[in-house]
Amino acid sequence: MSFKLKDPDRRSAMGNPEFMTKNEKAWLFAEQHRSALIVGIVLLCLVTGTLGGLLWYQNDQTRQAMTHQHEAAGLYLDRPLDDLEQSKQNLEKAIVLFEQVLQQYPTSPSAELAQYFLGNARVEQQDYATAISTYQTYTQNHQDNPILLGLVYQRLGSAYLLNKDRAKAIEAFTTVLDMADAANKDQVLFELAKMEEAQNSNDQALSYYKRLVQEYPRSPYAGEATLQVKALEPEPSPSEVEDESNDASNENTESDTDGQE
Repeated sequence: MSFKLKDPDRRSAMGNPEFMTKNEKAWLFAEQHRSALIVGIVLLCLVTGTLGGLLWYQNDQTRQAMTHQHEAAGLYLDRPLDDLEQSKQNLEKAIVLFEQVLQQYPTSPSAELAQYFLGNARVEQQDYATAISTYQTYTQNHQDNPILLGLVYQRLGSAYLLNKDRAKAIEAFTTVLDMADAANKDQVLFELAKMEEAQNSNDQALSYYKRLVQEYPRSPYAGEATLQVKALEPEPSPSEVEDESNDASNENTESDTDGQE
């Protein structure tokens, strides 16, 4: 005589997790927490959409800032030399665009270059106080680009010099010399030497020229620095010339004696 085992009632099994499959347990959990799952899915969609929107917005802001920066740089760099009025207008338009980049896109990569060029443009307008303030803002906000930072400090020193503040100019130039990764130390040494020479401080100027020639012999400023060293180096006194002549004579005598032996 055979016996047939009956399958347990699936409806009753739903109330008893021990008789449920994994899929049935998952569906039961979903049914019991339907509201929470719906809220979670909605929140996930909102977060994903928000992050995607922010990423798109940042990319769009970066693109717009770059567009304004390129337009401003073109106006600033491509000014006609034979049309002063047009050159002036281009400079003013460039300044407006540089300021727009800084105001509307302050965290974009283009803001760093805009700050630098804005300072240069203010110098060309002979608005030295505003140029100094612009360069100072750069030095406070951008410390991770040593090459451009060195150029900014050099420009800051020149702006101070044009603004009749020699002490501040020397301080800015010296800052460049103290920077490990600055790429314009040779030019700064040349400017310091010229500045000291203009004040008739020939000894200090000579030390800068010599340092330039010794440390940066391949610099485009090394040739003129070498000429200035020869021009500024004091001529030896008659006694020094006589001593050198005697030393040379003694050396020749000793060499002749050694040759006879």
